[in-house]
Amino acid sequence: MSDESSHTDVPAAGVILVAFEKLFGGGRGVRRFSRSGLRYVALEGDAVLVEQNPKKSSEWAEHARRGRRVAWVLRDGEYLARVVDGEVTFL
Repeated sequence: MSDESSHTDVPAAGVILVAFEKLFGGGRGVRRFSRSGLRYVALEGDAVLVEQNPKKSSEWAEHARRGRRVAWVLRDGEYLARVVDGEVTFL
């Protein structure tokens, strides 16, 4: 298994959590995607933190519909981390 995605490029948990609090607390730097309307925060290294789309049919969308705060760190379509109610899980 090759390790093409270097973990050094993944934003640190602390950086992700600051962005997570902005995303769900309405801080500066929160934007919306024009197509989906989903909120996101730009992170270092071209990564973004995006809120879970509650309209999807996944278990994470179900969590979001039930009021949990779910977001994903992505870069170029690749999922790097999941954040649920302030707990970061690197993928």
